[in-house]
Amino acid sequence: PGADQSVYFPYTGKDKRLAQFHPAIEELLYGKVDNNEHIGSLSDRRKPIIFSMARLDVVKNLTGLVGWYGKNKRLRSLVNLVVVGGFFDPSKSKDREEMAEIKKMHALIEKYQLKGQFRWIAAQTDRYRNGELYRCIADTKGAFVQ
Repeated sequence: PGADQSVYFPYTGKDKRLAQFHPAIEELLYGKVDNNEHIGSLSDRRKPIIFSMARLDVVKNLTGLVGWYGKNKRLRSLVNLVVVGGFFDPSKSKDREEMAEIKKMHALIEKYQLKGQFRWIAAQTDRYRNGELYRCIADTKGAFVQ
């Protein structure tokens, strides 16, 4: 309910897939160099992806998800984690809560040494590309969590 079916349709709808976004999504998920759109890396592309996209605030609790993932060695051996939300640089935010969550996210990445298993993607605004991003995650046999 509430999702635009022309944008958010099942990954099995191959004839409707937006293949023009695949190279950009490939870079977004697997590019090796950190930039202003993504940080972190996924070393093992065979692993499914746990994926979440949300505002970077206490209520949405992306940092809680990252902390939970970081603590669970078995889960980390089985799947990668990709989160989409917020900025990487706290000075780019005007919201104190978001600034605190950005700092917390960086601390969790360091604390749990998530390099190779975790990708943080900055907030995305192109809903058509976002729809295809969900489907590309599904292609990995991954899951969306909220």
